[in-house]
Amino acid sequence: MRWPKEARSSPSFWAELWRTLRLAWRLLGDRRVSPFLKVLVPGLAVVYLLFPIDVVPDGLPGLGQLDDLAILILAARLLVEMSPPSVVAQYESELRGKTGSQTDMTSPEDVMDAEYRVIE
Repeated sequence: MRWPKEARSSPSFWAELWRTLRLAWRLLGDRRVSPFLKVLVPGLAVVYLLFPIDVVPDGLPGLGQLDDLAILILAARLLVEMSPPSVVAQYESELRGKTGSQTDMTSPEDVMDAEYRVIE
């Protein structure tokens, strides 16, 4: 899930960003994600937002709020990256429009490699 520099201005970048935020929100409510992780990552982001010293002072209109927004986005990405991959994969498939049922979540052990031919 890397965001190349040239893609940041494209509509797909904003769609991916929105999907990441939605994914992080779903992970916060999932029991399979560690409670420690669910408290630590958002907690550190909130502490930064409430801390009076910022990287960019809030007195600068617009710029002061951009660093706060960046911290929220980074916290969402960190939560996604540190969550169990199987849980993330399930929610990603749901967000991309799949049903998210058990048949959509096949592990490598469940896949059979075979050849076939069509008989008419």
